[in-house]
Order: sequence, then structure tokens, then C-alpha cells
Amino acid sequence: MAERLLLHIGTQKSGTTYLQRVLSRLSGSLKREGVLYPLRLHGRREVYNHEAAAYGLLGTSSFPWVPGAKARAQEGAWEGLSRKVREWDGTAIVSGEAISVINSAAAERLVASLGVSTTHVIITARDLGRVLPSSWQQHIRNGRSTPFARYLAQQADRRGEGDAHERAALWDADPEQTFWRAYAIGTLVERWAPFARTVTVVTVPRRGAAPHELWHRFSRALDLGATLPETPPQIDDLEANVGLTEPEVLVLAGLNRQIDGVKADDAEIRKLRGRIVRDAFVSRADRGSPVRIPRTWLPRIRNWADDDAEVLRSSQALLVGPESDLLVDPDAPAGDGPDADEVARAAGAAMAYLANVPTRGA
Repeated sequence: MAERLLLHIGTQKSGTTYLQRVLSRLSGSLKREGVLYPLRLHGRREVYNHEAAAYGLLGTSSFPWVPGAKARAQEGAWEGLSRKVREWDGTAIVSGEAISVINSAAAERLVASLGVSTTHVIITARDLGRVLPSSWQQHIRNGRSTPFARYLAQQADRRGEGDAHERAALWDADPEQTFWRAYAIGTLVERWAPFARTVTVVTVPRRGAAPHELWHRFSRALDLGATLPETPPQIDDLEANVGLTEPEVLVLAGLNRQIDGVKADDAEIRKLRGRIVRDAFVSRADRGSPVRIPRTWLPRIRNWADDDAEVLRSSQALLVGPESDLLVDPDAPAGDGPDADEVARAAGAAMAYLANVPTRGA
């Protein structure tokens, strides 16, 4: 049995894919130093994280967006992962993004299945001022067409009002409350604390931070000493999640709206959106403005982040990185609505790509 389990719960949009790619690149050297980051769980295919394997343990009740057949197909992967962890003699690392959305009963089951008595939970997280634009963007990339303001109103309804612990109990009981179970950081910590020796929150640095700062914070949280390099291996841009600007998101939303009748989440349509993002949008020199919180929503979202930070302060969690990185940046510019010219340029780039004609300014 592993002596120690480091369970990385990387909330979505918190640099998790990057960190997992780094760990996968380092897996060979880590193993030689007595640290297991499993890549081959079941069969010959390698994975760089363990999210999908968790589908095989917890199924659609914990991951409502995952089809039952897909969850069942991962049962062997989870069995392989848990077996490797139990048979390892040193430290084991398990990492998954969507693990952040599961409720307390599922969290207990997951930790028990891995079977390591000394479990340390590491959570990577960033503030709602950055999370909400990224989450809406992903919502659109998944085939939806909801305007940003309406999306925020939906999240406000789901969050509810009143005492934080009462809200957390409601979120824990409702299978559809995946967003707030993951992103209300204080209650996320409280949910996992009963099943861990320690819970550490790693804050995601803001733009302009020193190179590799997220890796440095994450390394301190893992507490593996000289086993981890000061400078992480280079991760290709294509292996990281590509962010979109507001005009580009609006173009995809318009596309989704027009093809609702033929299912905007159809596999072929998903591939088409991916090609537009990769081949039409990312290569442009002038991509337009980033997605920003609308001015009318900023005060409310700041209050949400402040409330969540207060719950975190009352917990026993360790913090790596400044707490201010979990609060909405007071200097962040507000959104004042899309720029029509920027949207037109993004739409033109998408149309030119689809028509297979040369474009200018790439």
C-alpha cells in the first residue's frame, strides 16, 4: 500500500491540464524517486490524468454529463488505478479536474477506494472573476448559446442566498449543483477535510506573475523536496487549453444557435467548432477583447468571492499563494458589451476558414 496519497483536485480552469501534463512528463523520473504518477491504467493506452477513471468508480450520479456507457467503459481504468496505488510502496499522486464537483458521499467513497490511510488533498483554484468568463466560454464550446448575462443569472439562482453552510448542504444533496460544489472554494475544502490528513489550496497566480509561478506553488504543496525540478518541462501550446476572446465566443454561440435543430453537441459539430478555434481563431493577429464580467454583475460576484474566502479562512486549510488571488481583482476591467467590429472580424475569419479561402492579418 502507498505510504502517502497526494490527491490533486484541480478545479476546472485553474491550470490543471498544464500541471497534469507536467506530471505526466516527469512520471519516469518521479517513479525512480519513489513517487508514482500512474499513466497506464488499463490496457496499453496512456492517460495524463485520472478524471475519466473516476467516472468508472462514481458513474453518472456524480458526473451527470457523462453517458452511462462511457462511465461503465472506465470501470477497468479505475480498478487499474486503485490497484497501482495500493501496490505502490512510496508516495502516489492522483489528479483529476471533475473530482471537484462530487459530493461528500462520493468523496468518501473515492478516498476509501484508493485505500491510503495518509491522504493529503491539494486543490488548485482561482477567483470567480476569472472562473466565470472561462466557464461561460466552455459552456459555449460545449454547444450552448446562452448569453453571458443570462448564464450569470442562472449561476446566481443556483447559488442561492443565506448561510454558507446551509447552501453547501443543499449543493451537496443536489446532483445538478456541480458548479458551486466545485467553485465555492471554502465549502469545497470543508467537504474534503473529513477524508484527508491535510487540505492545501494552491491559488492560481494572476497574469504578469513570475514564470512558472503556478508550478512553483504546486510543487510546494506536493512537498516532495528535490524530487521536483525548479523549472518544469516545456509543454506545447497545443497540449494546453486554448482560451477564446469574447468576439470568438459570440461567433461560436451564434453558430450553435443556428444549428440547434441538428444538435449543437453532435460529434461532428464538436469537431467543426474545434477546427474553427484551432485553425481560424488562434492564428489571428488581432483576436479582440477577452471575456469580461459585465459591469452590472461585478459587485455581486465580488461579494460571492469574499463570502467564499471567509469560509476558507475559518477552515484548517493550508494556503500556498496569496489569498488575494481568490478574490476578484479590484483593478480588472469590466465588460461593456461586445465590440461589433471585433465580432465581425471573428465571424469573417470563421467564414473564410469554412470557405477555404486565404485570410489577411494572420
